[in-house]
Amino acid sequence: MLLDTVFVRTRTGALAFAGGDAPLSGGFRQLLRLIDGKCNGREVLAAMPQLDEEDFGLWMGELMRQMLIAPKDDVPVDDMAFQMTGEMPANMLGTASAEDNAMIDDIMADVVKGLGGKPDVATRERLQKSARMAAIESASTQVAVGKAGYFVYPDAAEGLPDKPRVCIAGHMEAQNRVLELLIMRAGVKPRVVASRDAMRAALAEAEKPHILIIDAEMPALDPWRTIEAMRVDAELRRVRVVIVSAKGERADLAQAMLLGAAAYMVKPLRKDVLDAALPQILGRPAVKP
Repeated sequence: MLLDTVFVRTRTGALAFAGGDAPLSGGFRQLLRLIDGKCNGREVLAAMPQLDEEDFGLWMGELMRQMLIAPKDDVPVDDMAFQMTGEMPANMLGTASAEDNAMIDDIMADVVKGLGGKPDVATRERLQKSARMAAIESASTQVAVGKAGYFVYPDAAEGLPDKPRVCIAGHMEAQNRVLELLIMRAGVKPRVVASRDAMRAALAEAEKPHILIIDAEMPALDPWRTIEAMRVDAELRRVRVVIVSAKGERADLAQAMLLGAAAYMVKPLRKDVLDAALPQILGRPAVKP
């Protein structure tokens, strides 16, 4: 059974492995590294010549007992996507190459089974549970988010206070001002910062922003690494991240959603897009000018 099963690292396993905090010997860590969501147990065992089938079963059982791995079919989609996205080579991030699309399609294959067209009640429940990529697919954004100009994840504003703290981080003064004015029109006074260091300072304060709007092209900033770092920080993971980017292809949106972004807006920002997206991000009804 173990030999024919494909295993993945759970969110716990991925974080423990990446942070080096797993209380495991070198052999167990080697085995954990080989669990990639693609190879079955037989293929993994072949890469561990020091183990026979009995020992392999015992070692795998220990990793499962610690909830560091699980059969692929048993792992919630977000956990599986977290693991696979976290293993993307750094030089693939921020690009829309053939390798990007192949990896995204591989992750999406199990997520979007049975989905398509207008979501029914059962589909909506499934989306709420785990399927960020399915949400993208059901919103008919398979080709490019650039056509619509934005995408807001369904639960982006869930649990926000009436007056959320908003921080706008961008190097383009005019764009910052437009965002500031439109957010103020919704009754919220945002904070505006123009550099990576100023953004980090805002995130380090005791009263952290509820919403962080990041310009993906801001100098000296890697937005993908920023989201990854925030999602593994106990104090920052609650901050909803909105990406503003000049890239509007499906691969770019998928990267942002899989890493945990709450919304994605494509530059150059259009007023009709902002009028539609910002109320959803802030949890407010649309405001007519």
